[in-house]
Amino acid sequence: MNRTVTPRPAGERSPSPEPSLSNAERSELERQGAKAAARGEPHDANPLSQPRNKPPATGESAERWSQRSEAWEHGHVVQSGARRKRGASRPPKGQR
Repeated sequence: MNRTVTPRPAGERSPSPEPSLSNAERSELERQGAKAAARGEPHDANPLSQPRNKPPATGESAERWSQRSEAWEHGHVVQSGARRKRGASRPPKGQR
């Protein structure tokens, strides 16, 4: 198989691929977000939003931090939605 290589303009760097989160790390962060939602913590309780957990303090890349933060938020949103659905489907107190 022949591949053609398109040269990059002078001065343009090749993007270095940012390694994505492992499935285990993503699952753990989603689990933590879901547990926070189950405890009733607000969406803005994401611990990755605290200054000590942001890239300038941790040294991780902004892309990796964003992936981690989004995984936590995803778990929180999914659990929050599930709680709202369960709450809406329950009959009013006294009619159970």
